[in-house]
Amino acid sequence: MPKLALGAAAALAAISLSPGSAQAYVVTVGGVQYDVTYFTGSYDGNTSQFQTAANGGVMPWWGNSNLAGDFASALGSLAGYPNGGFSQYFAYEMGQYPNCYEDFETGQFICAPGSPFVAVNYSSSYVAGVFGGQYSTSDSAAYSQATLYNAPAAPVPAASAPGPLPLLGAGAAFGFSRKLRKRIKLAPVAMGTSLPRALGRVVEGSLSKGERHRQPALTADRFHGDAPAASWGASAPAWWC
Repeated sequence: MPKLALGAAAALAAISLSPGSAQAYVVTVGGVQYDVTYFTGSYDGNTSQFQTAANGGVMPWWGNSNLAGDFASALGSLAGYPNGGFSQYFAYEMGQYPNCYEDFETGQFICAPGSPFVAVNYSSSYVAGVFGGQYSTSDSAAYSQATLYNAPAAPVPAASAPGPLPLLGAGAAFGFSRKLRKRIKLAPVAMGTSLPRALGRVVEGSLSKGERHRQPALTADRFHGDAPAASWGASAPAWWC
């Protein structure tokens, strides 16, 4: 992976940082989906965030240069270049610039720990690919952070409940049912041609011979009309009334 000293690149590209909130983007790394966004600040002011989630941080790639490169490659230019021509930084470890000088008496170079830095991976708007570099812990920059992506659940349609029967409609239905029952109760029994004859034979069989002579014959024509009892007059049998 090519290395680029960000101090020199900043001078050449006149880097300007982009503060403010960032939109989250969903990327897939190692078959797992993540929401990737960034915060703007320095390492010194946000040291707790430069850790994995298991250690209370927001950088699942911390401590793994290759994984940080995979995230930088997956994000690419989706979020733009908030670090002045460079993408948000995927920081993965701390380091120190060597403070070296030559001992003129011995002619040897002596190196002592110097200023601390954060090692980062990132993409560039100038050259395609993923690059690595170092950034001062005291300087502010746009640093990437990520959480596991939770896909929103599909909405469950609400069950439709039957509406209440309108009051006027219920009253009309009740009144109609009462009228219908009354009409059925008052309507004459529909007689076929066979039912009156059979009924006549049953009634005549229950009368004595003399009573049969005094009663009119129960024939089909006696049942014509709406009121058979009227055709008999006062001699209508009691079973009919």
